[in-house]
Amino acid sequence: TYYVRAYATNSAGTAYGNQVSFTTTTTPGSGDIYVAGYEYTGTKSVAKIWKNGVATSLSNGLNYAAANSVYVSGSDVYVAGYDGNEAKIWKNGVATTLAIGSANSVYVSGIDVYVAGSEYNGTTSIAKIWKNGVATSLTNGSNGAVAYSVFISGVDVYAAGSENGPNSSIAKVWKNGVSTSLSGDADAAYSVYVFGTDVYVAGYEDFFNSVARVWKNGVATPLTSGFNYGIAYSIFVK
Repeated sequence: TYYVRAYATNSAGTAYGNQVSFTTTTTPGSGDIYVAGYEYTGTKSVAKIWKNGVATSLSNGLNYAAANSVYVSGSDVYVAGYDGNEAKIWKNGVATTLAIGSANSVYVSGIDVYVAGSEYNGTTSIAKIWKNGVATSLTNGSNGAVAYSVFISGVDVYAAGSENGPNSSIAKVWKNGVSTSLSGDADAAYSVYVFGTDVYVAGYEDFFNSVARVWKNGVATPLTSGFNYGIAYSIFVK
């Protein structure tokens, strides 16, 4: 919104007219489009970020690498992924190593940067949330686990992922580090989104007859019939 007053200046001084205002609108499609992923070179995969279709390499091609998630805050571009066996967070193309493991999701809230992923402890993988590079374990290491998604709602930190169980993996959602297993024979939760007081999760259930599912506050709704293999990877609520 712009505020305007006309004025005139002469030897007697300056006189101002009434204040008026007008609001401009954004041209549809004029925003910047950021995409995270990788490109295979024929020998290795290179982590990439595309801005309006123009690629920037985040890794040097010596290891298999990928960018799994991107979040833009102000003029800063954050990317989560991996390079070789290292979980990475890139800020404006500059990499920071988080752990031996993988970074799968990044979310920026104010000045805080949250990353969801996993860390390998030499025996198994531990689901992790990093806040500004400082790790919090979501699992105790007794079973293999991974966090695939992170979402911040107010002061609450939500994560979605999976933890290995006796017979199969178990889909999990964590709120401030406290886990809830999703209903049924749920194998993995890949995305979490909080809208008001409702927590939505996307994933799948039953490895051998996989059904894509969405959970709202822990209650599952199937997206596929189970006749064909199905998985839900991402969710957004508007």
